[in-house]
Amino acid sequence: MKVFVTIIFILISVALTAIILMQEGKDAGLGTIGGIGETYWAKNKSRSVEGNMVRFTKLLAAIFLVLAVLLNMMPDKNTTVATTTAQTEAAVSSTESETAAVSSTEAEAGAEKSGTEAETAVQKETLLANTEQGTEAN
Repeated sequence: MKVFVTIIFILISVALTAIILMQEGKDAGLGTIGGIGETYWAKNKSRSVEGNMVRFTKLLAAIFLVLAVLLNMMPDKNTTVATTTAQTEAAVSSTESETAAVSSTEAEAGAEKSGTEAETAVQKETLLANTEQGTEAN
């Protein structure tokens, strides 16, 4: 689809350039100040070949603008695939890093828990030993 629109865009560009170069200059515009422009030719200019060329130029320019915007908004197939691949890889690496972080946090929590249990066991043994010593002393 994008190739087709690009070809039409190029053809309209060439046609627009040709039709602009075929038009005559607007030097007669300064003559209207003194009233010189009020001739039969000036009054019926819109019905002449020159008038038709001006209308056709405006039409081609509008189509050129629409196609330029349309081409800019159309995604490239290669860019879309590369972007999708990059997004997928980023999501996978993000998920892997989150999984590693959770595993690390669980390991730390397990170590703290086992450390706390070990401390509690040592405290119980110390208490029992102190109690037994106290009982023997009595």
